[in-house]
Amino acid sequence: MANRKSVLLSLVLTFFLGPFDMLYSTVPGALIMLVLYVALGIVTLGWAIAVLHPIAMIWGAVAADRANR
Repeated sequence: MANRKSVLLSLVLTFFLGPFDMLYSTVPGALIMLVLYVALGIVTLGWAIAVLHPIAMIWGAVAADRANR
């Protein structure tokens, strides 16, 4: 039971701090999303973040759930 990750905490942290708090549930996923946030954010003048943010939240929650299995 040690090292269990809360799916709800992952969702809340990612909602407020974006891909930085995906580090709680998945380090590779957080790094990928950080690169995408920066690269696509620059190209689209920030509009891509409206699509990427929900994806980051879902990815973080799924990774936290899988870590508990």
